[in-house]
Formats: sequence, C-alpha cells, structure tokens
Amino acid sequence: MRKRSVITPVCSGLAILAGSFSFIGDAQAVTLLSENFEGAVNVFGTGTYNYSANYTLPNLLTPGGGLQYMKGGPGINGSVSTNIFSSGAPINLLTGGITGGEIDGGTISYNLYAQFSSYLVQGDYATLSVQFLDAASSPIGSSIRIGGDAFTAALPTGAIGNYTNAKDWGADSLAGIVPLGARFATVQIFDVKTAGGTAIDGYMDNINFTINAVPEPTSVVLLALGGGLVALARRRR
Repeated sequence: MRKRSVITPVCSGLAILAGSFSFIGDAQAVTLLSENFEGAVNVFGTGTYNYSANYTLPNLLTPGGGLQYMKGGPGINGSVSTNIFSSGAPINLLTGGITGGEIDGGTISYNLYAQFSSYLVQGDYATLSVQFLDAASSPIGSSIRIGGDAFTAALPTGAIGNYTNAKDWGADSLAGIVPLGARFATVQIFDVKTAGGTAIDGYMDNINFTINAVPEPTSVVLLALGGGLVALARRRR
C-alpha cells in the first residue's frame, strides 16, 4: 500500500524552486516497442481490420488511425474466449545508453501508451501488458496493464455506415519507475470476447513503450537551492 506524504514548508520551497532547474545534457528517451499495425505483418502477429470497414468510429486521436488496426482473431462460439499475443523474445532494457546502474538507482522511468476500441457494444476488449524481468528472466512484481474491460466499456458510441452504436477510440497510458533489478520486459496483448459471437473484437492501435533517463540537475543550481533551504529553515527557528 502506498503511503500518502505530507509536504512540509521546506519541501514546498523545494517544489517551487525545482521549476528553475537546469540540467546537464539531454534526457534520454528510448523507444523499446512501437507498432501501428500498418504493415503486412506486425510484431505481435495479429490480424488486422481496415478502418474503412466502419466497425468503429474514425480514430481521430494523436497519432491518428492509419489504414488498419489490430483485431483479436477467432474465438470459441458461445464461450468467453481469450487470445494472447506476444511481441516475441524479452526486450533488453539496457539499450540506447540506459545502464543497469541507472535502473537500480531508480532514475529510469517508463511510459506505456496504446489506443483501444471494440465492436459496437458487445463487450469485447483488449489489454496491453508489460512484465518486467530480472537478469535471469524471472518476473519482478506484477505486470503493468492499460486498456481492459472497464476502459473499453466507457468509450462513447456513435453512428457510422450501417451502425448506430459504433465504438469510438480512446487512448490509455501508464507511467512509472522501472523496478530495481529489471533488465528485460515482455509485452503482450490479451484480447477477450464475451460468450456471444465467434470473433474476438477487442481492438488496438498505435502502441508505444518507452523508457527514459532523467539527467541530474547542475551542481550550481543544487548548491543555490541548498543554501536557500538552509536560510529558510533558519528563519523559521
């Protein structure tokens, strides 16, 4: 359970002054996986539908929909069904200049993003999952997930073509700190259908998974900030 923190006056001064930090070098942003399902094949090996089929409302998000998006494939008629698609071998996190020391120091963040929709209001949905792994490829904690049942069910509907209740597209994302000890990550799509129908119609587009290293503030700014906080503390005594 996460503890709530209370900001003291000294910490408040830190939060205000942090806005004027300057940094040494540029922050690193490393794209680990990016998939827009526009090619004849995709990294997950899923099938696709064309937007022109009008099974959904147009994807007007940024980035917007191209020609096609992923579909979940065949399911079991009359039964709840799940298809799982993997991006392949575990992704190495030590890439693009990211080091194990940075990860273990808690200075590497991740950002997971994707767009979701479904076929009408029948209740099918897709979930995007990332599981961090240690150097021995053992899982670290629980997987992080975006999309899913509740998110997809809440998407609005509208009229397009022959449909009066086509689902709109919505973007979901999650950001956090890469867990200490992580060296790899697996990315999977879980696509689920309700008992009705035969096809699994949780849809997804424009997947993006990145990690970022934030550079340290310059020593001059830190020294100035430290002196200001000491003065503030003295004045309050």
